[in-house]
Amino acid sequence: MEREYAFFVGDVALDEYYRAPYWPNMRDKVLVETLDKHMGGMIANAASVYAGYGESVHFLALLNSGNITQILREDLRQRGIDDRYVLYDDTLPDAKNIIILTEDEHTIFIPTLGIQHFEITPEIVDAMCKAKYVYTAIIEIRNWHCGDMNAIDIIRKIRASGAKMIYDLDVAHLEPGDEEFLKEMDIVFFNKNGFDVYRNDLSYEEGISRLLDYGTEIVVVTFAEKGCKVHTREQQIEVPGISVETVDVTGAGDTFCSSFLYALNQTDDLQEVARFANAAAARAVTIMGARGGVASHQTVIDFLKQHSNKCKTNN
Repeated sequence: MEREYAFFVGDVALDEYYRAPYWPNMRDKVLVETLDKHMGGMIANAASVYAGYGESVHFLALLNSGNITQILREDLRQRGIDDRYVLYDDTLPDAKNIIILTEDEHTIFIPTLGIQHFEITPEIVDAMCKAKYVYTAIIEIRNWHCGDMNAIDIIRKIRASGAKMIYDLDVAHLEPGDEEFLKEMDIVFFNKNGFDVYRNDLSYEEGISRLLDYGTEIVVVTFAEKGCKVHTREQQIEVPGISVETVDVTGAGDTFCSSFLYALNQTDDLQEVARFANAAAARAVTIMGARGGVASHQTVIDFLKQHSNKCKTNN
């Protein structure tokens, strides 16, 4: 069966931006500059980047049916993303993030929607089973149900069908019992802080080995401007980052992950895949807004060529 689309499952949000002159201490008061709002949400950012490369994307989320949701959905549709599977629960609050920019970095406050039960239909499960990738985060799928099936049952059904489960664990947000989800994945992305949280008292190498022993095909750890490390059972690849002037790092990780998957569709050379993803993420931080990473294949290649002599190492 030709698997022509990816299924992105998770958050989409309106990003409210503020710029602070410094990060305050406890009980401080600081005046902040109100900046323009942007479309965001970790999974929606990744979906937008993937669609920007001309790939087919379906998007699933549980949202209220209010005005902000309709704005967010319209933005997804304008980017060529199929949002027919979005479900509604009007007891949920509006999907918003608060982003504070200061000292060339960002801090994101993500109000939880309080989803306790996410009932998806057999039609949606069937559509995910026919996808090439199902891209999500554990925090987004813990509460999945479909009739008598819980989240792990659904994931096992998806993987048994031939679709690959892709987890963006970013800063981890893991809870007791989440290790069962890690045993049911094909590719996983962490940033350095998230991987440190995951491995806890294990060494870096032990943490990687445990994930590979679960059967994970590819483990990727990103190190912001210093690049990334890619691990499989056969290979350990280190690719330096690209030095650029930073405008906004929001969405850089999402851009990296989707760009990595897109490049993986084009070549089996993981070194080239990682170089492409690094370049896409580096370009993204030069643009304001979480969707700054949306670009064509050629745009990223041109950026990589222009900045190939501006690499940083992980050392």
